[in-house]
Amino acid sequence: MKTRATCLALFLVACGGEEEPTAPVNETPVTPGDPRFVRAPALDVENVSQADEARSHNMGLNCLGCHQVYGPGRGRFTIGGTAHDVDGTPLVNPIVELRTKGPFEGGGELITTVYGDKNGNFFSTEPLPFPEAVFPVVYSADRSKKNAMPFPTSSGACNHCHTGGFKVRVALP
Repeated sequence: MKTRATCLALFLVACGGEEEPTAPVNETPVTPGDPRFVRAPALDVENVSQADEARSHNMGLNCLGCHQVYGPGRGRFTIGGTAHDVDGTPLVNPIVELRTKGPFEGGGELITTVYGDKNGNFFSTEPLPFPEAVFPVVYSADRSKKNAMPFPTSSGACNHCHTGGFKVRVALP
């Protein structure tokens, strides 16, 4: 009996108290997109890509993964992506138009134009009609090359779908 009491006393001293120890909680880390993510209000600023700038990063990744209400990116993007040339390299200073109709319907009215940067990235925090369906058209800087989505999208997270072999690419018209 004395041995048992000694073991219990040693256990209590080693564990720092009289209560039984509890197992650590295995909580998953908070990452961008997680509703538990606490966004700093200072990040909610206007942020729009411009031709000839090279301040963007992470070409080919989903811009809206971080630039959103549950993310650490500067500005909450309404549209963001990377345009590529036919060989897969980022297209310098792309131009992205959002239209009311697709290429087979004559393109419809122009909703907005977003000018991409030297890294091939285009992004904006300007209000856009999403989740209303729009038809994107991507041009080279001199408009000699283009590519148009033949079906509508209701999201400005372009690189969410356009990754790997499905990159946004422009070619001769």
